[in-house]
Amino acid sequence: MNKLILPSLLFTLLFSCQSPQKEFTSFQDDVDFLRQYVDDLTVLKKGEALMAVSPSWQGRVFTTSLDGENGRSLGYYNQKLFKVGKADQQLSKAGGESRMWFGPEVGDFSIFFPPNVEQVGENMKVSADLDTLKFNTDETSNKQVIASNDMVIENAYGTSFTIHASRSIELFDVKTIEKNLGIQLQNGDKKSIGFETNTIIKNTGNTTWSKDTGLLPIWILGCFHPSEKQWAIVPTNSSELDTVTNYFTDQTGRVMIKKGVAFYKVDAGYLNKMGLPQKHIRPIMGSYSPEMNLLNIVVYSFDSDPNLLYVNSEWGKENNYDGDVMNIFNGEINLPLDRDWPFYEFESFSAAKELQPGEELQHKQSVYHFEGSKEELTPIAEQLLGVSLFDAPFN
Repeated sequence: MNKLILPSLLFTLLFSCQSPQKEFTSFQDDVDFLRQYVDDLTVLKKGEALMAVSPSWQGRVFTTSLDGENGRSLGYYNQKLFKVGKADQQLSKAGGESRMWFGPEVGDFSIFFPPNVEQVGENMKVSADLDTLKFNTDETSNKQVIASNDMVIENAYGTSFTIHASRSIELFDVKTIEKNLGIQLQNGDKKSIGFETNTIIKNTGNTTWSKDTGLLPIWILGCFHPSEKQWAIVPTNSSELDTVTNYFTDQTGRVMIKKGVAFYKVDAGYLNKMGLPQKHIRPIMGSYSPEMNLLNIVVYSFDSDPNLLYVNSEWGKENNYDGDVMNIFNGEINLPLDRDWPFYEFESFSAAKELQPGEELQHKQSVYHFEGSKEELTPIAEQLLGVSLFDAPFN
């Protein structure tokens, strides 16, 4: 066979994992772009804290700013999908700083594969309502948006879940951020923004959901911009923690564990995902970017009852109900493998429950951003995450 010899630069561009471009995009630039495609894009405001949310796009938070209209846009969304006219027919791929999914991803009860097909990437197919259904606006104010609609979600077992799904998004003021997290923000020059999403699904069908035919937990995901020196920070309830769940690829050099805290590199330069099961969970995680002077905190609702079930979305596993409660996904740009994911992602799951007709399942997730010097942000990181930003891997 003849070998095709390419110049080294071209070879690098075509066949290596490419680091995402570190470009500054303002909040207003993203709002101007999104309003070309999203009719009901709504900007909530508390001082200089801004949030762009769409009720119809399933109560999606697209992005936020903690420094007004000209401040950095903090959420990632798939701008290319909008430009080619496919975003409103592939809502599951549109991204955003907070969006609603359901689980599990794989296994007997996956909602991302039809029945009787091999569970490989090329066979993935999202339930139609999750990909295309627009929500109705129930309420809007200067600090809150509520949207909902009826949905039918199908799984690989052949089960259909008939549900009413509702999303409430609330933008916090500074006093509420301080109260929620038990911190003080008045001193210094640090800036902040915080919001909460509350997702509720109700079984509107005629039968009780069964773990033998599949359950439907709420899965909340949020996409954020990476940076080369950025690490995620995941405190746990065990000082003896020595490993995290590994998805897709080898984690060597990308995970550090120190005194019960897992550090995970989020540079969007290497496809991988980590997670933690119920026994290790403290329902908080975060990340720190020295390039952006940005500390991110994510808090989610969690019940430590050991009898609760969490669906398994780890590829290749047989047990459907011993899955992770939280995940952090790290993307990459690798065009030959059709990967164009220049973001990382915070993810959390609700428990999976056998809902009777009329019963509801609820999951909350809050996102906070703090911008300031390392000296200003370290007390917040120490209080909430148990780490100093002056220690490894940040120095």
